[in-house]
Order: sequence, then C-alpha cells, then structure tokens
Amino acid sequence: MRDQHIARACDGAEIARPRAGYWQKVEHGKSVTRMALTNNRYAASDVITIDASGWAISQA
Repeated sequence: MRDQHIARACDGAEIARPRAGYWQKVEHGKSVTRMALTNNRYAASDVITIDASGWAISQA
C-alpha cells in the first residue's frame, strides 16, 4: 500500500498524522519538530486497521 493511500484513509477516518515529509526527515537523520497529534474522535483503546480494502475501527 502506498503512503498516499494510508494518508487518504487517515484523512477519511479523521486520524491525526504528521505533516508531509516528516517520516522522510526522520529516516535521513534530519531534525524534526514533534507536535502533539490531537484526536477528538477516538479513544486511546480504539484500534484502527488500514489495509488495501479500506479502514475499520474496533472500539473497546
């Protein structure tokens, strides 16, 4: 699965994610600013699965 598909699924499910380029900077040892990812829709115990068929939420 491509990263664009994962980003689209996260956006569709209203899942917070780092800004574009964040993981590439981390991978190449560049400094990054960590920012809190807000989440108003899901509890910490919710499990969100993203695969080729889409995304599913298992709420505890």
